[in-house]
Amino acid sequence: MSTPPAQPPPPTQGYERPYVPLPAPNGELVVFLLAWLVVLIVTAAADAVQWTHFLAATVVLAAAYMLSRGIAKAGRVFEA
Repeated sequence: MSTPPAQPPPPTQGYERPYVPLPAPNGELVVFLLAWLVVLIVTAAADAVQWTHFLAATVVLAAAYMLSRGIAKAGRVFEA
């Protein structure tokens, strides 16, 4: 039997810490951040939109995001 070739160690990133790749963000998070950024730009640019409206939109967007993640996780329970 031959031994398999040894795998190289993972790359390190300064101060002798191992490199740990971050997971890719899910689609709901990307949509949430883009929508939040649009609301922020509109709030900053328009005189008719107040910061209280921005805070309300942020709360609604965050609730919709959490609801979408809950639905996505509930869908995985039924698949298994």
